[in-house]
Amino acid sequence: MWQDNFDGDVSIKLYDGDKLIQDIFSRTASDGVYEWTPRISVTEGYLIRISSWKDRNIFGQLQF
Repeated sequence: MWQDNFDGDVSIKLYDGDKLIQDIFSRTASDGVYEWTPRISVTEGYLIRISSWKDRNIFGQLQF
């Protein structure tokens, strides 16, 4: 779950630092909810980035 002020859809991705690990969802509604079951072990230092689908430079992230 998340809160944002994005106007439109978002993308959700899993990173290890700057390295993309998994494209969780390339485009989904910015409704603050997305249920996801990891295919790999998510470890400390990984982060989930939720970015505006229209402008990838606008994002928020959660670090594990």
